[in-house]
Amino acid sequence: MDIDGRIKKIMEKMEKLKEKNPEFPCGAFPPEWDKPLKEEQVAKFEQKNGIKLPEDYRRFITTIAGSGSQPFYGLSSIFDRDINDVDVSKKFIYTIDNPLDMYNYLEKGYYELDDDYEDAGFVWLCHEGCGMYSILIVNSDDKDTYGTVWYYDLANDAGILPLVNPANKKTMNFLDWLEYYVDRTLELSDDEFFGYGELACGYAER
Repeated sequence: MDIDGRIKKIMEKMEKLKEKNPEFPCGAFPPEWDKPLKEEQVAKFEQKNGIKLPEDYRRFITTIAGSGSQPFYGLSSIFDRDINDVDVSKKFIYTIDNPLDMYNYLEKGYYELDDDYEDAGFVWLCHEGCGMYSILIVNSDDKDTYGTVWYYDLANDAGILPLVNPANKKTMNFLDWLEYYVDRTLELSDDEFFGYGELACGYAER
């Protein structure tokens, strides 16, 4: 299935969320979507940072919505204020095979991040609350890491870890990430909830 067909399928599922009434929606629910970004806006962002956004994400934000009220506290825009806290023009320093697993990091007696660490090479996708985020890697020398979605949770000493689909043990791109949200939300009862952290645990089992 091509990207446009995949997006169409996901957005059709999104329509079914109107039948849900979850107790823990965070942002406005059912999802509300802002206008898509203009091609020239995105091209300027890419040129400024010397990057090319992953194709599936780029297609979504230029044809469907540049941001929205879901998942969780909402799909972030590349032009949100917080984006300025990340140096997108610099490389993301972790890889699928070498993430920042804070459990192992602390076990080794390291209590501060390496001096060369900084928020770089990714864009924020959404905030789940309590310092837990999803991020999309947009600048990496590692081809397997570029375009994947990661769980970012330094507030609770989890780390920066790739999200892995439990069904196929593969890392997730943007559309995988978005479809997982709608599928999980549809299958849960209204008094249940999930977090993307459940997928971060799967990277070690790949």
